[in-house]
Amino acid sequence: MKEPDRIHQNIFFSVIDGLILVSPSLSILHSNLAIEDMFHKSRDAIANRPLEELFPRQPQIIDKVRKVLVTGACYHDVEAKGARKTAAIQFPVNLTLSPYLESDDTIQGVIILIKNMSLIRELEEQQRPADHLTNLGALAMGLAHEIRNPLGGIRGSAQLLRQDIRKTAHHEYLDVVITEVDRINQLVKRMMDLARPVEIKLKDTNIHKVLEDILILEKETFARKNGRFQQIYDPSLPLIEADEDQLKQVFLNLIKNAIEASPKGGILQIVTRVSSGFAVKTPIASVPRNNIAVEIIDSGEGMDEETQKKLFTPFHTTKSKGSGLGLPISLKIVEDHHGKIKITSEKGLGTTVQVFLPIRQR
Repeated sequence: MKEPDRIHQNIFFSVIDGLILVSPSLSILHSNLAIEDMFHKSRDAIANRPLEELFPRQPQIIDKVRKVLVTGACYHDVEAKGARKTAAIQFPVNLTLSPYLESDDTIQGVIILIKNMSLIRELEEQQRPADHLTNLGALAMGLAHEIRNPLGGIRGSAQLLRQDIRKTAHHEYLDVVITEVDRINQLVKRMMDLARPVEIKLKDTNIHKVLEDILILEKETFARKNGRFQQIYDPSLPLIEADEDQLKQVFLNLIKNAIEASPKGGILQIVTRVSSGFAVKTPIASVPRNNIAVEIIDSGEGMDEETQKKLFTPFHTTKSKGSGLGLPISLKIVEDHHGKIKITSEKGLGTTVQVFLPIRQR
């Protein structure tokens, strides 16, 4: 084999997205290894089979392939559904179609680059409740100002009464009033945090330092349950651009939740890695940015599907003393960093929280 041919073959099989070469008769001539993992079919099984078997009942895809063969046109960001084993098992994909040219510029086939969009669609679906935060913002700010003004008056009056009343029993009643006013005031403040735009001070951040600072704070709390942390860190993880204080708020909330969900003697895993599942295009980035993933895995009771759907809904909580704002605020902070949060759980099998954050641009 000639050296250029070997280089081309190595490139073909090294691409992490799916790659297939389609003949003028619309059959599959070649495919790379990523196709096997994506479609759950061996390359031998799909060789010389009609392209339609991978994308059944989608004539618009076949029409575009024919147009590429005839005109040499290219198509980008074509949405389609890939089929696994049977046409009933489908998953979302994004296609790029290009002509396969011989040395004399004649079109001998079509190259299709296939990106699995399953993870991105899952993230988008999970975080749709975050859209409510925009509508909640104006309402929260208005209510917050209306509520906080009378709260200040109630608290001040209670304090003055406490000074004038001599009976200790009455002091206790007024202490309850002051405590409850402070609790409501704190809740209102958190509502305002959801609505108020926060300035993010980005700097090079080592996510392992952020995590370790939190684990030191929570180590004693978890030790009371005879639990222990298990850190599985990728030592080669690159830096990210982030507001360290805000990320600490996110991971402190997520790790506290995981500790509360963990049984006595439980193990809480903190895993870091580079994520190749998706890339994010941001307003300040000229090209999509890859991400790191931080996974927090507990061994608790897990959650049913209905509970998972409401996790990011403001004021929804399963805790007796919870405000229902911890996860929505965490989501807002992560999305302000152009990141994503994914939560997967199953009854009896624990919960995994994945936080994806863009890698620093070089």
